Amino acid sequence: MKPCPVLSEMKANFMASPTETDLTALAEAATRTGARPFNGATGNWTTAVEVALMDTILSIGAEADGAYGAGVLPRLRAYKAFRGPANMMRLLATLGPFGLADFVAEQYQIDRLMTAAGALLDAGINSAADVDPASQQQRDALLTTDGVPTPAWDYFLIVLGHYTPHLSEVQNAWLDAFVARALGFGQFSRTQRDDLLLGVTSKLDVEHQRRSFGRMPEFTLPQLHHIIFRAEFARVTV
Repeated sequence: MKPCPVLSEMKANFMASPTETDLTALAEAATRTGARPFNGATGNWTTAVEVALMDTILSIGAEADGAYGAGVLPRLRAYKAFRGPANMMRLLATLGPFGLADFVAEQYQIDRLMTAAGALLDAGINSAADVDPASQQQRDALLTTDGVPTPAWDYFLIVLGHYTPHLSEVQNAWLDAFVARALGFGQFSRTQRDDLLLGVTSKLDVEHQRRSFGRMPEFTLPQLHHIIFRAEFARVTV
């Protein structure tokens, strides 16, 4: 079977340098999954353990392609605006099902949040500093919650800012998958991928500043990464 000449040309052009077409395609894909520079609400939960858990639970099997991250991001924004990042797992138990209903629409997600939060508290997690990537007890506490799949532990650690060789592999796999899907092919090096993501970050930041007349906060590469990680986590847990 002969290779498609059009696709071959696209790959050759990309291998030379990211084109405006490449940047536009990836920027559009990122925008559909919530790439907007909201103040402190697009990621970086390193000091907000309960928000990290909410992000993890709400993103399980979520519809990845949709405005504002298909509903996950608005809920996290609403929670942070109302409660602030308290960095207390116990707060979820304190809110209870009625308090959580202000931010979480589905009862099964509320049940998962309450159960997982209680189990993680029992495993010694109240703040982000208590999370230990090597703890089997903490991992089991999250993953034995009904409806919580195995990749949830990786995602929980990633959004809390942890680094391990395994998590690095997961992050690279998710970034590769997202870029390959957006461009329609997957033959690129990590350096080329990273250059492309940097270019997309700049492109989105310029666009957001233009539309908001400079009132929006800067859109950053870590924010873009988090949005991609959420989208890919959602896809692998459908």
